Amino acid sequence: MSDSFSIRIDYDKVLLVLFYLYAFSMPFELILDIEFGIDTIFKPFRVLSLLIIGVYGLKILRQGIYLKSDYHHDLALYGVFIYGLLISLFRMMDGIFQFGLFLNDTFQVGLHVATFFIFKATHFRTEQMMWIMRCFVFGIALNSLYIFYDFFIFGHHGRQSGYTDNPNYSSLGLVAAMTYLLLRLDRIKKFWYQVLFSLVFLFFLYIFIIVGSRTGLVIFLLSNVFLFAFYSFRRKLALSFLVGVFVLMLLPEQLERVSIGGGPLVLFTRIHKNLESGEEDVRFIIWRGVFRALETEGYAGMGIGQFKANFPHYFNEEYHKLVLDMVNYGYYLSTHNDYLALLTDYGLPALLCYLVFLYVAFRKIFRRLLLQETDPQRRFLYQLNFILFVGLTVFGLAAENFQHQLYWFLLAFTTSKAAFENEPQALASEGALSPAT
Repeated sequence: MSDSFSIRIDYDKVLLVLFYLYAFSMPFELILDIEFGIDTIFKPFRVLSLLIIGVYGLKILRQGIYLKSDYHHDLALYGVFIYGLLISLFRMMDGIFQFGLFLNDTFQVGLHVATFFIFKATHFRTEQMMWIMRCFVFGIALNSLYIFYDFFIFGHHGRQSGYTDNPNYSSLGLVAAMTYLLLRLDRIKKFWYQVLFSLVFLFFLYIFIIVGSRTGLVIFLLSNVFLFAFYSFRRKLALSFLVGVFVLMLLPEQLERVSIGGGPLVLFTRIHKNLESGEEDVRFIIWRGVFRALETEGYAGMGIGQFKANFPHYFNEEYHKLVLDMVNYGYYLSTHNDYLALLTDYGLPALLCYLVFLYVAFRKIFRRLLLQETDPQRRFLYQLNFILFVGLTVFGLAAENFQHQLYWFLLAFTTSKAAFENEPQALASEGALSPAT
């Protein structure tokens, strides 16, 4: 006897809504702590990641697993973490091993990798990809309003990050959002839409300045170089003027004069302070210490989380105040570099796998960029993905990102290709969907 009542679930639509929410949640990792005093590991993005994994698991049980034809392009990235787990197991048996940090880092990275895999395995149409990015920009806008409120109204004039746990990631999100807006401006024809997008961009730019990330400044200027290449002639002139004004404000004789809204422009103030003091950035001290540690431990990999576990041992002779404080408290600083972070914890084989992944992904994104694409939305996505992907690789030179959801979201978005509008039939007929074996 058949059931008279059944529930049909469209798993793809559920995943789409969850990814809309996931994109929106990127800047809000500390919102429960700040607004409600709830210090929990269940950040909004983690809850959404777990829901995404759960729904995708149900989809596999009911429908089986189907992968895009280019899934093998990411195999080198997954190889990074497979090797990291293997070398960690070896290090556990080889000597003293900090198991707590291993579990913490493995859980966080594992959650990000699983969400990345599901994003890449889900077939989004072009318009859906656009809405994912709009949700992300809307989340960045709300976090920026909170930063403005805290800075301008309450007068908290230090570096700001809003609901994000680190100003560098607030800055990375703002650069991604500003790049989206500037690309859109070159395509919008309606005057009032141009005015609205311009005002939102200027607001983001002001927040970007008071967030005060020097690494963010580098990728912001880099993104403008590529925007200049993609822009129409009229927009090239406007962008040249904007960047020119921005660079002039960075000149030493101008830095002390700039102030908007009664508060300092933190980015310019930090640059001025660095130019005046000539003090060495703590990153260079950490990087030298990394190579000293590698000479002792070897290049096979220390094990996931183990560089942080042994930080006081590696840096106990440093005299930089921040490093000395970390050593005295038994705490740690990150390597502030994706490539060195992989080299220390995961080892040289994992770093080589990651570089292979970046090369394959860059080649794929660049080839799409060279296509004579007639669909304006698709062409927009190709240009946006190229700029953001290059920005991520450069950002990784001065920040350690593998523990952060924003990095993984942008990596998944930039390396994904939007489906045809009549999906999934078009993909299936072209062999773009293949059952896992």
